[in-house]
Amino acid sequence: MALEFTDWYQQRHPYPPFPWQERLAGLVAAGTPPGAIAVPTGAGKTTIIAVWQWAKEVGIPGVPTRLIYVVDRRLIVDSVTDYADRLGCPVIKMRGGITIDDSWLMSPTRPTVIVSTVDQVGSRLLWRGYGVSPRQAPLHAALVGNDALLVLDEAHLSTPFATTLEAVSRLRGTTAQPWQVTLMTATPVNADDCFSLSEADRAHPVLRQRLQSSKLARLVKVEKDALVATLVAEAQALRAAGAPVVGVICNTTREAREVFNQLPAEKILLTGRIRPADKDALLATHLPNILSGSRDGREPLYVVATQTIEVGADLDFDALVTQSAPMDALRQRFGRVDRLGQLGTSESVIVHAHLGAEEECLVYGKKLLKDTWSWLTKATRGSGKHKRVDFGIEAMEGTCQHSPPPVRDTTPVRDFTATDLRKLRQTLPPVPVDISPWLHGEQTGVATVSLVWRADLATEDPSAWPAIMEASPAVLAEMMPCTLYEVRQWLGKRPVLAAGRVVPGTDLRPGDMVVVPSSYGGYGPWGWEPESTALVADIGNQVGARVRLIGADEGTDIPARLAALGIDIPNPVASPYPAGLVITAANRRVKSRAILLDDHLRDIAAVARELSDDPRVVQAAALHDIGKRDPRFQVLLGARDQPLAKSGHPSPWAARQAREWSGLPPGWRHEIASLCQLPDDADDLVKYLVATHHGYARTILPVSGDEALWHQAGGPTWGKLTARLNQEHGAWGLAYQEALVRLADWIQSEREQQACSR
Repeated sequence: MALEFTDWYQQRHPYPPFPWQERLAGLVAAGTPPGAIAVPTGAGKTTIIAVWQWAKEVGIPGVPTRLIYVVDRRLIVDSVTDYADRLGCPVIKMRGGITIDDSWLMSPTRPTVIVSTVDQVGSRLLWRGYGVSPRQAPLHAALVGNDALLVLDEAHLSTPFATTLEAVSRLRGTTAQPWQVTLMTATPVNADDCFSLSEADRAHPVLRQRLQSSKLARLVKVEKDALVATLVAEAQALRAAGAPVVGVICNTTREAREVFNQLPAEKILLTGRIRPADKDALLATHLPNILSGSRDGREPLYVVATQTIEVGADLDFDALVTQSAPMDALRQRFGRVDRLGQLGTSESVIVHAHLGAEEECLVYGKKLLKDTWSWLTKATRGSGKHKRVDFGIEAMEGTCQHSPPPVRDTTPVRDFTATDLRKLRQTLPPVPVDISPWLHGEQTGVATVSLVWRADLATEDPSAWPAIMEASPAVLAEMMPCTLYEVRQWLGKRPVLAAGRVVPGTDLRPGDMVVVPSSYGGYGPWGWEPESTALVADIGNQVGARVRLIGADEGTDIPARLAALGIDIPNPVASPYPAGLVITAANRRVKSRAILLDDHLRDIAAVARELSDDPRVVQAAALHDIGKRDPRFQVLLGARDQPLAKSGHPSPWAARQAREWSGLPPGWRHEIASLCQLPDDADDLVKYLVATHHGYARTILPVSGDEALWHQAGGPTWGKLTARLNQEHGAWGLAYQEALVRLADWIQSEREQQACSR
């Protein structure tokens, strides 16, 4: 099997796989994939996608249909997506922004790679998908929690989510659907239990070059007030010594910005305090000069950054100046130096700022920094001005084995229990639950908010701001994260829009999305710049779903204004809003066609057979809409000779009129009527699947305007039935069967819609 993988791999790469990648393919083929992979930076961890795709293509049994690659860095989401795309995988990028592509829901049996973040994947797994309606939340939980391989990259930085995944694995119960979790890291806390490199890997000529290269770091200790000047001077010295691309990594955004401002020549600033869309544009310009493999002919550049680039980024510096940090962070930072081992030996500098008795490091803690610095000084080799710490991969592995370095405490993790699961799986009505501790831990550190700048917020009339933002809501791509303390200090009492209300900046709360006028300033070409008073560019039109023409009215030449903005909207439709016009594409309503009920049920049952071999799923699909035979519902649909599943009303007015004529009570649900018409010997699972095919009745049966019908359907004891089914099938297993029936309905309805449009 490994040789077969080798041949397959070489057809898609210009080089053969490493030995560890071949061994991984062998484990997958044997049905024993590892729970953790610990391989160093530059060893090709993303090849796990290639192994999965190979296994699916050759038909190895038990390999999950979906590979969900989770990493908490936008840059890495993009690069992993590009890799999967080059392999030819159907790939979905799910990281927020204008919209999230949910097309994968409509193809639950198609092998698919989904590349996403802890927030996006974790919220879906826990039934509270960010940006997902409560009725659709079970579908997302079902497909993330079943028939999926979750790969958590840089797991040592996502300990809370890794712990939650372990708890989910215990709570899933027995189900026929495979569900696997693989944790990956270049800096494991405990490498004993991990799949890691073998002697064959260490002897491999390409890997040996990467593993054995020396990354020599000189230690420099200074007073805190000399930190920035020292970082600048050391970076310039490395440049003068011949290093074209010099990385400078600081622990805080403020220090990074000060270093950046003092450095001459070509430079870029990469921090977390920047709008995602701006960061994407910035990286698109400069990445070709700093990625692995770009060393030949690269232009000189200073790359000033915070720890935002520690994880996974395929950046390759010629030299590095870094502020002192915990060892796991330092090893990640040095993973960006001579990444492919082409230099053989590189020079870098670690600068440690002495903190006085009253000073503290809010990022890592003064004690940990002091203990790490003490450990580093003992780990130096050489004498006099030649004393260095070698951060080369093999050299540092040996040093850490001989004398383990200090480690930082992990973020406190809240246990995920069966009681929590019962609350979360109730999606209608949803139980208010804060899921963030299970994704990121109990946040005892600095509270944050998200800042959005908009040009149409006039400071003379803040009362209009809520209506203005409602006309074109902000999206993730224009939101800049920042600490609550900094934003409050910057704003003072100036009015802002937060949680739909105009409040003074001093009243902001943790987690708020804060919208401010562009005239407030506070942002520059490289991101957060609180000292700046320059007008901030409003990028909402470029990244949002709606276009605003500020100051426009009925006399405006809309095509000309759109052309000036470089925006193409087919069949533009203008709607007034308090600051001008909002432009959207015309909604071309597809003419509806009446669908016969018998045809609809027959065809959906056929789709269900494509998705599942469980006869109960197929039976539920074949019967889910039988309640529509109610004569009143047929009046609503405009039926004549034969029962309909969908109406062919010529207009919305006709549909409203038919509703009035039908005599159905408000809130009447055809799912409950279907439940009452099931055969007497219908399985409880079939009853559940019929009742939930629109996302209701997952825990309690809604009364739905007809109490007699509700009693007939078993409303008083419905909660006991759903609790028993969740216990028997597991919450995610039951949701998966539910999803198959609902998706069969969706898929067939889409086919019917396409037939209508032809």
